[in-house]
Amino acid sequence: MRTLVISDVHLGQGGGISVLTRPRPLARLLEAIDRHDRLVLLGDIVELQESHPAQSFPVAEPVIRAIAEQLGEDKRLVILPGNHDHLLVRDWARAAGPALGRESLVPPDASPWLTEVVSWCAATTVEVHYPGVRLEDGVWATHGHYLNHYLRPVSSYGLHHRAIVRPATPAESEYVATSHPGPPHLRDGLLPDRWLDRHLPKRLAPVNAWLLDRQMQRHTLPAMLSVARALEVDAAYVIFGHVHRRGPRPTDDRARWRSGERGRPALVNTGSWRYEPVVVRGLDGAAAYWPGGAVSVGEDGVPRSIGLLDELTERELVAVV
Repeated sequence: MRTLVISDVHLGQGGGISVLTRPRPLARLLEAIDRHDRLVLLGDIVELQESHPAQSFPVAEPVIRAIAEQLGEDKRLVILPGNHDHLLVRDWARAAGPALGRESLVPPDASPWLTEVVSWCAATTVEVHYPGVRLEDGVWATHGHYLNHYLRPVSSYGLHHRAIVRPATPAESEYVATSHPGPPHLRDGLLPDRWLDRHLPKRLAPVNAWLLDRQMQRHTLPAMLSVARALEVDAAYVIFGHVHRRGPRPTDDRARWRSGERGRPALVNTGSWRYEPVVVRGLDGAAAYWPGGAVSVGEDGVPRSIGLLDELTERELVAVV
């Protein structure tokens, strides 16, 4: 089975542009769906943390309906909520308590908001998992927000640290991640553009991206590997999103993307579908934070980081026609 994984679309979030609301990026995604048998929406698809459902749902509905119609009845859609759309499963996950597993199947009526989102997907077969899902024997996927517990914001860019309390089960990780999300500027393991807007001018996009890359490679990746070890994920590959930076890319130090334990698991990040000027303005599709990132899992079971919008210009990313 060929699987396409995307995350961090943030449909309905203000202060930035979710490029899937634009025709050209959406068309590229729909074309990519035709080359795969299954699509995984790996969290932060609908913005429910910074926007009310009444604001974000009207933005999200036509996009998700278009995706479901493109998949059709012969393909499958898998939804995994993240931290920005955690409201979809929050009460259900808390009620599950110790019964929450690594790949729990979530009932579509887990919340009224999830029921509505699933209703938009009537054109295809849909299932919801949380906090993770096993896509192949050697491939496990999760949004990645559990890694926040392993970051300490002692500087603007976070430091990996030895936490006193290490969550060892999905239920414990869920409690820590959702009860203590951390300072706003580090909740996604990176600095959002509204923070950077106040501190660094947009003409310094290459510098901004370099600073975020430094945090990502030195601190966020070890934190994600710590999550995989704590949850005893037995997989050759772990796919995650959350930090809006896809990889590994050809120029990355791949050793940082692998566990020290015989190289298992290897991490692969989806990137995001948000246009964030402070880290891409004036750059091209080769930029690490360029929107349109995805992970393609081929029939060989190997996940590969790809950029579906790398050939689009900045103008095309945000064009309304």
